Amino acid sequence: MKITGVKATRRVGDAHALTGRLTDSCCIVELSTDTGLTGIGIADPGVRVPVRRLVADMLVDADPRSVTGIWQRMMDAQSAGRRGKTESRALAVLDQALWDLKAKANDEPLWKTLGGARSRANAYASHKDPAASDAEFTTWFQRMARGHGLRGGKLRVGTDENADARRLERMRVSLAEVTPEPVLMIDADHGWSVKQAIDRVRSMEQRFDLTWVEGVSRDRDARGLKKLSDAIRGAVCVGAGVTTIGEFLPHLERRSVDVIAIDIGITGITAALQIADAAYGLELPVTLSAAPGNIHAHLAGVMPYFMSAEIIDPEPATRLFTSDVRIVDGWAVAGDLPGNGLVLS
Repeated sequence: MKITGVKATRRVGDAHALTGRLTDSCCIVELSTDTGLTGIGIADPGVRVPVRRLVADMLVDADPRSVTGIWQRMMDAQSAGRRGKTESRALAVLDQALWDLKAKANDEPLWKTLGGARSRANAYASHKDPAASDAEFTTWFQRMARGHGLRGGKLRVGTDENADARRLERMRVSLAEVTPEPVLMIDADHGWSVKQAIDRVRSMEQRFDLTWVEGVSRDRDARGLKKLSDAIRGAVCVGAGVTTIGEFLPHLERRSVDVIAIDIGITGITAALQIADAAYGLELPVTLSAAPGNIHAHLAGVMPYFMSAEIIDPEPATRLFTSDVRIVDGWAVAGDLPGNGLVLS
């Protein structure tokens, strides 16, 4: 089995397919082989050029079943130059497509190829649209709770303390329809300094029991995040923008964070598994950031101390692809289609 080429196509009209962002376009990557099998990945439209270059330079004629070895060669090649966010995402989406191919070659779903014993992941709802009205915000969380049984939620917070408190309460009440103890998280989207975060979170914790705080300061500010972790009751979550184990090392050495977030749209699947193993060595739980078609559900069963999977869109509202992952009774449940379960429309 050999890779013969790649088709990286910008597709327009997809409002909810990408990880954590609202967008009107995405790049669909189709990695072809001489057996007729095609590996699928979905990423930002900007990855098309580096994806084509990586495939032409390193993947053509390679056996896609040697995923880890191919990933390491791509990492080594990019480390020799300068790897930015676009290059990291290009490598990540190719890694996803390679794992899709390997599972399809095995004629089994990805979660089985990865070695998982179960196909479901504990899930939570994550609201990402700051322009939504309070009524729209409430309706969305009610749908997540009533329609999909989600028992946890994450709010993107900002500069308006009253608005944040008001929406946290609305989120709590909506989720309380399905659980007496809703799990509440916040994401500051890197809009707060550590000092601001300590003041704001302490104020919130007078009314709410926060499970974790995310997006404070810079992801690499190990000293500042350690100070935050020591100052609040909730956990500090970091990592959604981190791509390699090396970038996590300062946090692991300082024990500056309490929860490790992994985004397979940036790390790929191979590095995500390595990061989860490193977190396990320090008994740190991991959470998975949202992914197109919720394919991150496939990884939960092989990650030690897995905590939860972020869900932005429980039923991907797109005409570009369908997904075999369903959100049922608070779980992201991966199906039995071979590969990652993404089928292009």
